[in-house]
Amino acid sequence: MEMLKRSLLADIEKTRMEMIQLAQVFGLSNPSVIQCSQKLDLLLNTYNTTSMKF
Repeated sequence: MEMLKRSLLADIEKTRMEMIQLAQVFGLSNPSVIQCSQKLDLLLNTYNTTSMKF
């Protein structure tokens, strides 16, 4: 289970950095930024759900 949490945290950090870079280039309302933000939301929800189970 720790391996899953570490993997999720790495994905969260990678996606967060990607979103920040996209926002700096294209602005916050760009569809690419919104899509990346939604991906980040899913990762965070998955991490929170996983953390609550154990």
